[in-house]
Amino acid sequence: MTLDEVIALLRAECEKAGGQAAWAKAHRVSPAYVGDVIRGRRDPGDGILLPLGVEKCVTYQLRSSDG
Repeated sequence: MTLDEVIALLRAECEKAGGQAAWAKAHRVSPAYVGDVIRGRRDPGDGILLPLGVEKCVTYQLRSSDG
């Protein structure tokens, strides 16, 4: 999943819950934090990722060489 897909999932879950404030309250995070993640101001942490059933994974790959 990309970060954009996580944000889209969060948006969808907020809509199901009746809004960002309702989702935030149900999952014990601040509505401002949820809004910041949706607007791309902050990265989602465990308070958002865990209720969404998502975990953060970092990967690395070799760069292609020019020659």
